Amino acid sequence: MLRILTIIACTCLVIGCNPTTQKTGSDPVSVTVSVNAPVDTSHYGPNDDTPWNLPGKAPHLIAHYLPWFETDLNDPKDPWKHWKWSHPKANHDPTKTLANGRRDIASVNYPLIGPYSSDAPNVVRYHLKTMKAAGIDALAFLWYGPNNAIDNRVKLVLDIAEQLGMRVAICYEEKLNWPPYRFPQERSEIVQQAIGDLNYIIDHYVDHPAYLRRNNVPFVFQFNYSGADELGPRNILPGEFETILGSLNQPLVYGRQNLHAAYHPNVDSAFVWFDMGQWPITFGGQAAQLKQQNKLKFYMTMICPGFNDTGVWGWSSSPRVSPDYGNIETLKKTFKSATLEHPELVQVVTWNDFNEGTVVEPTADKGFKHLDEIEVWWHKITGRPVNLLDNRVAFEDYVLSCSKEQRSLLPTINPEILKP
Repeated sequence: MLRILTIIACTCLVIGCNPTTQKTGSDPVSVTVSVNAPVDTSHYGPNDDTPWNLPGKAPHLIAHYLPWFETDLNDPKDPWKHWKWSHPKANHDPTKTLANGRRDIASVNYPLIGPYSSDAPNVVRYHLKTMKAAGIDALAFLWYGPNNAIDNRVKLVLDIAEQLGMRVAICYEEKLNWPPYRFPQERSEIVQQAIGDLNYIIDHYVDHPAYLRRNNVPFVFQFNYSGADELGPRNILPGEFETILGSLNQPLVYGRQNLHAAYHPNVDSAFVWFDMGQWPITFGGQAAQLKQQNKLKFYMTMICPGFNDTGVWGWSSSPRVSPDYGNIETLKKTFKSATLEHPELVQVVTWNDFNEGTVVEPTADKGFKHLDEIEVWWHKITGRPVNLLDNRVAFEDYVLSCSKEQRSLLPTINPEILKP
């Protein structure tokens, strides 16, 4: 079967899909996504196995998902958002083609399907179906407030997740409460803004069948403004959280990045992000202590292939690169501490942050290498059967069903990277 799938993919990629290849004059391929019957998830928790509406026992894998990519196919007013970047030392223009035939994108990695628009249903389905095949049952949707392009994609992701028997939680960006997003004149405005944002999530999304819940209460967690655990002027403060969480239309299970005892137990949970020091390793032990003190209900650890934001030159400051970036051992090192303290969730950091290099989405250089490693490791943790062939099925489906315009963005690849 692998040989058949590989031949199909390689025929499309090497012969017909490279932008530099002579056109055959064939008709455009339909972009319609085939919709499977919804998966029966009535047997999913809450039950004796897990408090989450997910199958099996905890821990569960959840992938951090970036829904902010654009091409010129869907947004002619602001094309190539997050694929382009302007900086004296990192200037990337995706309208240009490099000597290797690939677009000049702001990333050290190149998507296996080429640069894409996050609002394309077949792209979202490819992403989620590939996650599911590798053992990821939920995703965290990075959210920047109501009534914008990213917000408009939440329903699409929830609907496709429902079709696949997956779950979605919203990850709230704390920084949107400050410039350049909003311009509060006093702290009370920040509190009211956050209340409004969370109530918007409650009113619009948490009743969806695919929304992620713990003990039937919706889960929302936040990415801290600074990425640190300090009580700073650009953090929502502990007393403010008490007001915010007590003013919602219905209860949420809320999580916050990193650990600071002052926030707990008002904030139910905490999670850790990747950094190059010891914090991701020591986080679990400290979180377990807070849980024993009844200050945390649960916590979420992480796995990550490393960090390299050279493509955006550290968001204009200076690039940050893991010392052993690009080596699969970086990912394996994060495996070692991810489940030591029995977290309920393990976050994959990230599915597709191409700007920062924390990517496990299949790429044109590494293929499915990271996902295959994750699936084999997850089998050791949970006993879930390993099937590396099905990791590739959604990619094959995408290649065969993509539109003519999407097909023009597919890169030429070495067929060997498709093999397990």
